[in-house]
Amino acid sequence: MAIDNGDFPEEGGPGDTLNPSEGTDSDELRNDDGDIVVDPPEGWSEADRFGMTAREEREGESLDQRLAEEEPDVLTGAPAAVDSTDDGGPGRAHRSQIDGTPEDGESLYEVVDEQTDV
Repeated sequence: MAIDNGDFPEEGGPGDTLNPSEGTDSDELRNDDGDIVVDPPEGWSEADRFGMTAREEREGESLDQRLAEEEPDVLTGAPAAVDSTDDGGPGRAHRSQIDGTPEDGESLYEVVDEQTDV
């Protein structure tokens, strides 16, 4: 009896392909899976960057060129200094403590003892 290689997907061949009932074309499935075409922005300039030619790719970018492309991180405002001795007073969360947790005072839920004395 001859063995058909199509019956073994790891070997390749017709058995390795989807049949028409298993097709996953988004138009047939009527789903929106991102087939929508998006135009690049007007100012797209990735082709102008270093390393787009074979020579540039072989030579590599110099350290001076790489540093010239860097942009510094800009902080919008300095964080307020935290005084480690300030406990915030009653009703206030302490440093590294989440507001509303049971450690802040009363229990969040009523404790009920379900055991009955017989």
